[in-house]
Amino acid sequence: MGTFYGVLLGGLATLAIARWQINEQRRAQEHAERVFLGVLVEHVNREISQNLQIVRDLISAFGQSPKARLEVWDWAVTIVHSFSNQAHDDLYRTGLQRHLPSFFEEEIRRAHGIVFDVRNRVRQARAQHIFNATYRDDGEALNERLYVEIQERIPGALADLEQADRVVEPANLPWVPSEPAASAGRRSGFLRRLVRRLRPG
Repeated sequence: MGTFYGVLLGGLATLAIARWQINEQRRAQEHAERVFLGVLVEHVNREISQNLQIVRDLISAFGQSPKARLEVWDWAVTIVHSFSNQAHDDLYRTGLQRHLPSFFEEEIRRAHGIVFDVRNRVRQARAQHIFNATYRDDGEALNERLYVEIQERIPGALADLEQADRVVEPANLPWVPSEPAASAGRRSGFLRRLVRRLRPG
């Protein structure tokens, strides 16, 4: 009988230890994922800031000419070609966005959608400008309206990106404590290397 209880107690103890180890491993994995996610968010925030500056450059380019000109559209297409979505893609490739608060991920998605929309509208507008000028008798008037229409859309995109730039910061994540700058720099440098490993090729 004593042996039976001894074996039973030993089995229960082993089970309890195994469960504890599994829970510890799960907590360690969740912590590592959240730290990694913080660095991914840093990259996304930097990308949003860069895209925000590109929108400002686009507004400046349009401001150089009161009239619709093909040269301005060529310039605008060159500017929007600088938009980046690499950090956004890195984040969603990992699947770790599932840990983000809904409002946080919504801003990331919206910033990505804004960049996509502005880039496509500018490219399409250039093509439409050429078509109007070549084939339409009222091409000049159409192109002036097109020029104004695109310019009127840009300030709204700028305001939305500015909001995303304020929201999408690692410091706004609910689980991120404040840390010394040196420590943050070491952590960021290490995990940036992990980000590069995620990228195909």
